[in-house]
Amino acid sequence: GLLVADGGLHGLSKGVGLLVAKALSKDGNGSDQGVANAIDWCVSEGAEVISLSLGGAPGFIPSQFQGDGAAAASREAITQGVYVIAAAGNDGQSSDDDDVDSPCSEEDVICVGGVNENGDPWVGTSKGRNNGRLFPPLFPRSDPDKKPELVAPAERVPVLIKGGGWGYADGTSAATVYVTGAISVLLEGRPDLQRNGSAGGQQGIEKVKDWLEETVKPQEGQDGHDEKYGYGLLKVEALLDRAGAISPATTPHSYLL
Repeated sequence: GLLVADGGLHGLSKGVGLLVAKALSKDGNGSDQGVANAIDWCVSEGAEVISLSLGGAPGFIPSQFQGDGAAAASREAITQGVYVIAAAGNDGQSSDDDDVDSPCSEEDVICVGGVNENGDPWVGTSKGRNNGRLFPPLFPRSDPDKKPELVAPAERVPVLIKGGGWGYADGTSAATVYVTGAISVLLEGRPDLQRNGSAGGQQGIEKVKDWLEETVKPQEGQDGHDEKYGYGLLKVEALLDRAGAISPATTPHSYLL
């Protein structure tokens, strides 16, 4: 609904074509390999953007030294010019494992945290561990790849309900869809940044990540990257202006425009 709704609710990128891969069971459980298979399928079917409203704890061994899994599949998708956008995670309280979820912990994956209705970090949004650590091993991160990269609404987000009607949901899964919509609109206005475009590929993704860092709105008093707020709050029109993408943007949250 957040992405393509075209009724009482207006999705951010209504009219976009969807590929839907079922990677989790109805109770929200699944395997790392199941998610990896879903990512691989989306790439093979020609997806331009992969939206992952899911995640899990990173493995003990840094993912770049492991052969399989959602992290490896995400990296491979990015090398083919596919934008991968994933949720930071919802363990930002006492159960926080001290980093964002995988696969959004991967370098060029766009990792999305959440804000509440007041624009402050949502209580459950996971924080990024960007200075690295020895145990379990985690390499330090540098700009513009510190985690999360940005935030979007994660509290009382309007969503469609199976069977009809709509309600509200909380979590970084919902926040992720806002960023997915913004990137989809950008690619509509700048087809050269699509996976087979003249300015696309992994370098195109890195360029868009630079633009995200430049155009988000930092929290008042924020200096540089914040472990929960990222570089700032998604600002869709600023992003499109920076990219030179002339595409209409709509969102249930006008303060994102």
